[in-house]
Amino acid sequence: MNSVPGRKSVGVTISEFAVKQIRKNKIKFFAVAVFVLATIFIGILILRIHTAEETSSAKLAVAYASFIYGDKKSGIALIDETIAKFPKTSAAYHASLIKADFLAEIHKYDEALKILTKTVNNGKSDAIKPLAHARIIYIYDSKKDYFNAALISKEFIAKYPDHFLTTDIYLNLAEYYLLSGSKDEAVKVFNEVAVNFPATRAAENARNRLNQIK
Repeated sequence: MNSVPGRKSVGVTISEFAVKQIRKNKIKFFAVAVFVLATIFIGILILRIHTAEETSSAKLAVAYASFIYGDKKSGIALIDETIAKFPKTSAAYHASLIKADFLAEIHKYDEALKILTKTVNNGKSDAIKPLAHARIIYIYDSKKDYFNAALISKEFIAKYPDHFLTTDIYLNLAEYYLLSGSKDEAVKVFNEVAVNFPATRAAENARNRLNQIK
């Protein structure tokens, strides 16, 4: 069938109308377009982050399984891979704690401190940070650097007063003072524990130590 000259198809008419509307309201149109593109981009980003979290967690789980079955070499390799490939995921920060423990085990304390300090500052999830902080205390303890061990212990107590590790950190702080020759400071800390954490194992330990150092 021949088309009638001078007559436009419905499709062309709609297209021309759409173009005219876009030209007429181009600022509004481009604002909407930018919004749609931004929404799509954010959606893709969230999906990628979610996928990365799942993949990194799976990788970490396999690493744990390797350690359980005695394959330390594979476990460490998977830990390193998790940290390298998924650096800003929760699993990567968990992996960093394990990596620091291994480094401390072979007396590479400075490398362990570097990893733990980064985790304290940037760790994803608030549960990770105090665990990294406590490990820093352990590193200084292992190095027999009781001044810094005491300093970081006080920082931990001030920052995480209600953490489940805090009473142990208090007791260790008192011991660091004793090892540094500051008996009066140690007595003060032991008394704090006995008063502030009554009816606890920590309070009982503090009282026992007070009796021993009199």
